[in-house]
Amino acid sequence: MASITERNGSYLIRTNCGYDSRGKKIQHSMTWTPEPNMTKRQIERELEKQAALFDERVRNGIVLDSKMTFVRYINDIWIGRAEKNLKPTTFRRYKGFLKRIIPALGNMRMEKIQPCHLYAYYDNLREEKREDVKYTPNEAAIELSHSMKRNEFVSNVNIALGTIDRIRAGDTVSGRTAQKFAEYFGKKVSSLFTAEEKNLADRTILHHHRLISTILQSAVYDMVIMSNPCSRTKAPRVARTEAAFLEENEVEELLDAVYEKADHPFDVIIQLILYTGMRRGEALGLEWDDIDFANNVITVRHTLQYLPEKGVFEEETKNTSSMRSIKVGQDLIDILNDFRDWQDSEREKAGEFWIGGSKIFTAKDGRPINPGTVTSWFHSFIQTNDLPQISIHGLRHTNASIMISSGVPITTTAKRLGHSTSATTSKIYAHAIASADAAAASAIQAVIPLKRKRA
Repeated sequence: MASITERNGSYLIRTNCGYDSRGKKIQHSMTWTPEPNMTKRQIERELEKQAALFDERVRNGIVLDSKMTFVRYINDIWIGRAEKNLKPTTFRRYKGFLKRIIPALGNMRMEKIQPCHLYAYYDNLREEKREDVKYTPNEAAIELSHSMKRNEFVSNVNIALGTIDRIRAGDTVSGRTAQKFAEYFGKKVSSLFTAEEKNLADRTILHHHRLISTILQSAVYDMVIMSNPCSRTKAPRVARTEAAFLEENEVEELLDAVYEKADHPFDVIIQLILYTGMRRGEALGLEWDDIDFANNVITVRHTLQYLPEKGVFEEETKNTSSMRSIKVGQDLIDILNDFRDWQDSEREKAGEFWIGGSKIFTAKDGRPINPGTVTSWFHSFIQTNDLPQISIHGLRHTNASIMISSGVPITTTAKRLGHSTSATTSKIYAHAIASADAAAASAIQAVIPLKRKRA
């Protein structure tokens, strides 16, 4: 039941609604002021009516909590719900964003947050530095990286092969790697590496905006606030950048190098991603049962991910459209058949030391491959063989660009890539669409020679 307290001619109506995650009582309150000409009896009756109505609204969850702060809503309501409903990788990324959002907006009352506060916050984000500072090795570090064999670095310094290759190539590494490397040689990090601090990217700021909007919209659904201020806020602008991809001659150069110099399983992984346009995690999540060798079809069902606190784990694809079947040519099927024979022989050699199930791509003991290992290997392979600069994900972009420029319908391209709509494909691959459009214009002109009358 609601409690009533008189305050200077008005009445404070308060009701309880359980306890929060810290065991603190949750209370809602409202103030009711009687009309000037009301009698004492009328006030008592109306006050009793108002208290009953307010208590019922609270019980039914249709009352706004004007005192709830942003951080309290996140901690008491939103975070637990998000952890249950979001994928682990997404939830971890959101928690990283909250480390910046909560100190800036957390103590504000939900109902007080306005577009002006959000604009000011985005301006502050543009001045912030990224937490993942990269370290570039100098000549001294590069010289030290050649003082031991690569395998000795793995055992002595606990640095992966791909990472030591990055140092030898003069590429950036993480602060943790730079620290371990410097400590092993008894040097200061600053004497071997140069820190490269960068401001947050525009897209990162946009992701912060989207998370804030998601949380505030959830509060609207929970009837904590009346409306979402983000709906009245222009999202931070992000400059459109074209997806990086390889030209046809560069694809040929890469495939030649992979054929001649790359070992299993990396050579097959690279060719598979390039040929099908799969995401890295999708390729690594494939099992042998996902390959229909009779009909040349590969079905994407899972994706492989990595988190420091969980290790390598499997989860569902990015979205429902990402779960798809891809028709492939006989060349790729033959490569996969040969690779299966090779894997079977490796399993026999390993004997009881083989750990794992039916994954196509595994480590030497049969366990799933860490996706980061593939990325590190590919980066090192590109550098070592002086190949055109491209990332693993750039191979997916290359596949899409080739399809579009070859006249494959945008809807088919979107389906093979696992995009939810063809609009997503059109947005990402505007460059390839423009090239295909220009080719179409030339083709039409060649077939339909127009006649121009001279004046």
